[in-house]
Amino acid sequence: PLSKRHRGSLAICVVRRAPGRGVRVVIANASSNADTSRLDRAFAFAEEYTKHSSATFYFATRLMNLDTRRKVWAIYAWCRALDETVDGIEARNAGSAPAAMELRAIETRLKTVFDDENGTTTEIFTPPASDDTSLISTALAHTVATTPGMTVAPFLDMIAGMRQDLDDQVTFPDWPSLRLYCYRVAGTVGLMTLPVLGIAEGYTITDATGSGVDLGIALQLCNIVRDVGEDARTRGRVYLPNDLMRKHGVTRQDILKGAHQSSSIAAGADSTQSQSSLVNSQGYKNLVEEMIQLAEFHFDRAASGTKMLAPAARLPVLAAAEMYGALLQKVRDAKYDNVTKRAYTTTLEKFGVLPKVMQKAFWFT
Repeated sequence: PLSKRHRGSLAICVVRRAPGRGVRVVIANASSNADTSRLDRAFAFAEEYTKHSSATFYFATRLMNLDTRRKVWAIYAWCRALDETVDGIEARNAGSAPAAMELRAIETRLKTVFDDENGTTTEIFTPPASDDTSLISTALAHTVATTPGMTVAPFLDMIAGMRQDLDDQVTFPDWPSLRLYCYRVAGTVGLMTLPVLGIAEGYTITDATGSGVDLGIALQLCNIVRDVGEDARTRGRVYLPNDLMRKHGVTRQDILKGAHQSSSIAAGADSTQSQSSLVNSQGYKNLVEEMIQLAEFHFDRAASGTKMLAPAARLPVLAAAEMYGALLQKVRDAKYDNVTKRAYTTTLEKFGVLPKVMQKAFWFT
C-alpha cells in the first residue's frame, strides 16, 4: 500500500501491476478528517495513477506548480484509464465488443462534463461512485470547470484513436496514417493540457497548438520505437507503417516472429542464440533509425513553440521532451535492438537533464 498525503488529506492507495501495461490503483481507505474531501481524494488518486503509469511523465510534472500539476495529473489519469478500457488485461481478455460499448458510454458522459458549467458531473466512467474511475472523473470534471479554454474536441479525438486499437490486427499502410493515429492518442494531450499550462504574453493557444501536437506525436513515436518487442509479444501488434517496412525489406510477420523468438530465447528454448535474427538485420536497423529520425523531426518542430508557453510551464515541458527523447539514443546505443530489450532512463539520468533544460527554460531566446 502507498500512503499519500495530499493537501491535508490522507489517502491509502493500493497499486496493482499486471503483465504488460496494466496498472490499477485503488483507494483502499481514506482519513475521516474534517478537511478531507472527495476532490482531495480524487486528485491524490490521479497523482498515484500517473506516478505508477509513467515514471518519466510524473517526474516532469513534479516541476510544475501545485495547481497545474494536479490538473495535468487529472488529464493524464483520464487518458490512461481510457487506454486501459481498450488495452488493459481485463479488456483484452474480454474482447473488443465490451470495450467498444464502454467507449461509446465514455464519449456520451464526456460530452456531459463539458456541458456542465459548474463542474458537478463526475460520472465519466461506469458507476459505482466509489470505483477508482469515478475519482478520476471527479478530478477531470473539476479541471474542466476551472480551466478556461478547454474543449471536448481533443478528448473525442483520443477516443477515436482508442477505437483504432480495437481492430484485431492494427496496421498502418503509410506514415500519414500512423501520424494521424499518433495525433489521436498523444498529440491530443498537448491540446488538452495547453489551457492548463498557460500561454506566454503575446501568444494565443491557437499559436501554440501546432507545437503542442508535434510534441505529443514525438512522444508517441518514442513509445512506439521503445515498445516494438513488447507490443508484438503481448498484443500481436506492429505500430510501424507498412510503407517504411517495405522500404527496408521488413514485414509484419518478421517482427512478430522475431519478438516471439526472442521470448523463447529468454526462456532458454534456444541457448545457441543471444538475439533474434531480426535485430541483427541491417534492414531492421535502418527501419528503426528512420522511425527515430521521424521522432526527432517532431521534437525539433515542437521546440519552436517553447517561447509560446507560460514561463512556469517551459521547464517541465522541456524536461519531458528531453527525458523521452533520451530513449531514442538508448535504442541506438543498443544497436537498434528494441525487440529483446526495452529502453529506459534511470532516475539519475532524469535529474541529469535538468541543468540543460533549465538553461533553455529560463534563458530562452
